[in-house]
Amino acid sequence: MSQDLAPKVSLQGSEITNCFVVMPFGRKSFRDGSARTYDFDKVYRIIIQRAIRQAGMQPIRADETIGSAIIHGAMFKDLRDQPVVLADLSLDNPNVFYELGIRHVMSSSGTVLICEEGSTLPFDVNLSRVIFYKYDGQSLDWEEVERMVEKLQVALQQARRGDPDSPVHALLETVFRDNKKSSLGEYAPAGGFALQKDLLKYQKLVADFWQKSDTKFEELYEEHITTAFGARALGYYCLDQQDTLPKQANMLAAKLGGYEQYDLAVILFAKLQEQGELGFHDILRYASVISELNPDLASANRAIEIAKQALPLIESEFENIPLSENIEALKAEALYYRSLDGLYQWKWQFTNNDDDLMLAINTATHAIKLMEQARTIGDYDYPGQIALAHLRVMLQLRIRDNDRKRIDIEGHRDSILTIKPSGNDNKKSISYLNWYQTITLADSGEEKAAREKAIANYGNDAVLMRERGNEEIGKLQYVQIRRLIEQYSPVLRNPSIVGSISQILQVGHKQ
Repeated sequence: MSQDLAPKVSLQGSEITNCFVVMPFGRKSFRDGSARTYDFDKVYRIIIQRAIRQAGMQPIRADETIGSAIIHGAMFKDLRDQPVVLADLSLDNPNVFYELGIRHVMSSSGTVLICEEGSTLPFDVNLSRVIFYKYDGQSLDWEEVERMVEKLQVALQQARRGDPDSPVHALLETVFRDNKKSSLGEYAPAGGFALQKDLLKYQKLVADFWQKSDTKFEELYEEHITTAFGARALGYYCLDQQDTLPKQANMLAAKLGGYEQYDLAVILFAKLQEQGELGFHDILRYASVISELNPDLASANRAIEIAKQALPLIESEFENIPLSENIEALKAEALYYRSLDGLYQWKWQFTNNDDDLMLAINTATHAIKLMEQARTIGDYDYPGQIALAHLRVMLQLRIRDNDRKRIDIEGHRDSILTIKPSGNDNKKSISYLNWYQTITLADSGEEKAAREKAIANYGNDAVLMRERGNEEIGKLQYVQIRRLIEQYSPVLRNPSIVGSISQILQVGHKQ
């Protein structure tokens, strides 16, 4: 039977998972100009095959595949389909790196890397865990073999469980781009739910039924706001109203944004604005969903212009009251500049313009000042927002100076790590704070502390997401944080540690 038809083999009546091995065959010359050779087959026989079998799997290598001499099709299929792939990166063989790249794109998990100790691996490979072994190319020390087999066996068993290990999937929110246009019409949903046309029809049918019933909107809202389906049905109900929208429509529009249903959120916010029903909080949320609906420069500019409409509302509401004497006014202005900073960041991503970068840095710095002032003199219960602003500015200053190793003379790192949540803080914001502190620890090279905190965060979030109102925790939240890591990956230090944090977030988002 060809390998294409046998992803698993049966040994002694048990179904055994294959482990596809990517490595050079036979003897290869060292690249140091010497006459030394490296016996890869010995590594395969003595270490790799034994470790794979002890992990409960069957080793296979491309040269062992029976069939055509043109093995690329079978090899690509193995790289895609085999649950576990082991690659030996010794001697920087270009074919091995090419096949590893294919594997990392095609599979988010199940890849184990080994390499000769003392090798200098390319930067991108350092995003992944590599197990190093001592070998002079000819003789394998018995104790080293035992150590390596035991360590490799554990790694293979972890890979078999599906633990994420691909830096491609960890650092990219979406690996394969889908440029197909939606054909769902006016209310085609955007974002993560990718609702089908039939489901959209049923949402409208539900909204029509509600229109004909005597049930009050307040009751419908309480019962159905906890799901994306229910929120969209409520949205259609509101849009069909000829008179003033229900008072919950503002909260509904914000919820739709939280569910990534940006299309309907934008339409509902626009109708609320026409009726003069948007406060400054709503204006800022409106701007945010516009920037998410169509991620392009035009939408970023439109969102910025809408966001700027919030400042006159804030000034009018707190007219003639100095910020230092009114904590609510201070918090409102802090929220405004923090939101505007996020939109400037969004715009800079599209323009890559130095002026836009400086505008984002300066706005974020002002937002930090206001948020910290509010937290010092009053009750600013969103510590995660402060941490995010510090983290962004720290990384953007590295970009501005084109220096990943730039000294943090402004003290952003310490400011992030010294933020202590209080009992009055928003629980969701505490969760965000914990993750931003984790990223900061990883960026600083504090691997143990970062991993321990990430695991603790994961457990805390599991409890938090069971509470009503925390739908974004572990879902949209993890997507946003991974997006942040992806955006700033060129200037984040210690990429392998940061990448492992992104992998933990990837696992959480899929739960």
